[in-house]
Amino acid sequence: MLVSIFDFSHTHIFFLLYLPDKTGQEPYYMLNLNQYFLSNTREECCKRFYEWDYYGCTGTRPPTSGEYYPDWTGASSSSSSKCLNDEKMPKYMLNNPSWYLSSTLKECCERHFHWDLIDCMGTQVVGTGKWYVKYVDETCVQDCVGASPCGGIAESWDELFDNKKACCDEKMWYDNKCLSN
Repeated sequence: MLVSIFDFSHTHIFFLLYLPDKTGQEPYYMLNLNQYFLSNTREECCKRFYEWDYYGCTGTRPPTSGEYYPDWTGASSSSSSKCLNDEKMPKYMLNNPSWYLSSTLKECCERHFHWDLIDCMGTQVVGTGKWYVKYVDETCVQDCVGASPCGGIAESWDELFDNKKACCDEKMWYDNKCLSN
């Protein structure tokens, strides 16, 4: 998108005005309605006619200071859910910074990767050490990663218990083998 500079120097008064231009030639209707189409500055013209791509029109970038943005390409790491703060965000994100840019990693991950916060935040979950029922194995397992009795990290919907007996009594009351599994 171009912004033309219109030169009225043939009137012996030299001044420059800006108008929206995609072709390289000013259409006659723009000159006829100059009070609407002509602007004193490039920024004024871009704001009026190209607000949806203001920074592309002005050839500038908005000031950013380490803000995080979603990287959906997955090129930054093995993770496909990642927020970056390297100021190399795609241009379209700069046109709507209130949606795409976040001041913290947590805010960015919560907004754009809410289904994969652990991966996005780069954190490792170790579990609570409490117990929950694992129906596939027909027993109660511990909320942790590792060898048995660990059964992996409990999901947010899993009810947690302080010990295996309480878990078996509450969730697997019909199966006498729960405590021995």
